[in-house]
Amino acid sequence: MLPVNCGSHADYQNFVVTNLRKYYPDPDSIALSTWDIIERFWNLDLSATDSPMADKYSKFGPVPKTPSCMQRSYLLSIDFKVTSLTEWAAQLKIDPLYAILSGFDVGDTPSCISYTCQTPCSDAKYGRMVHLVMKDNPRLFNNSPRSSKEWKLEYNARTSAERSNKREKLDFKLEDDRRRSTKMWYCRLYHILMLQHLDAWDLPFESTRRKLILNVA
Repeated sequence: MLPVNCGSHADYQNFVVTNLRKYYPDPDSIALSTWDIIERFWNLDLSATDSPMADKYSKFGPVPKTPSCMQRSYLLSIDFKVTSLTEWAAQLKIDPLYAILSGFDVGDTPSCISYTCQTPCSDAKYGRMVHLVMKDNPRLFNNSPRSSKEWKLEYNARTSAERSNKREKLDFKLEDDRRRSTKMWYCRLYHILMLQHLDAWDLPFESTRRKLILNVA
């Protein structure tokens, strides 16, 4: 069955505040590092995902979760360092906080989280492949002299890329994934890149959401 429209991003924010007050009346019961994640996802508007994905769902069967909540939940699984979707689905049922931040009602969470692509970009067995011509490889053929300003700019760009790679591989556990599907690898990588972008947002040091819950409690 097609997903039901969950409403605007403001509806998600109201849902989070209401349920945090219900299940976590004491804000100090949530770690400060978790409040940082709450703050970032509070500002991440994924509501535009729902309309383009609506026609990808079957018209039959039970009412599914909305695409924005499913995507948000997948991002959360990466941010909380859970590499198995099966384990994450179990955590959604165990930990109310994970369900709330995903946008799911506590006790009514999906049994699995998956993505499908009905129009793959390649019919190759191993997915889409890109061939790099050797003469265009900047690591083998560096035309900028090492003492030049151009080389320093290129060096800074390379070291920045290495730091980004470390963030993806170690902090977000990219290589800990156990799926063999190229599609799912790309899906996980793109969501990790979204989280890196979230990290770059300039947000207040102290969570305003924590103070909001504290004032009401």
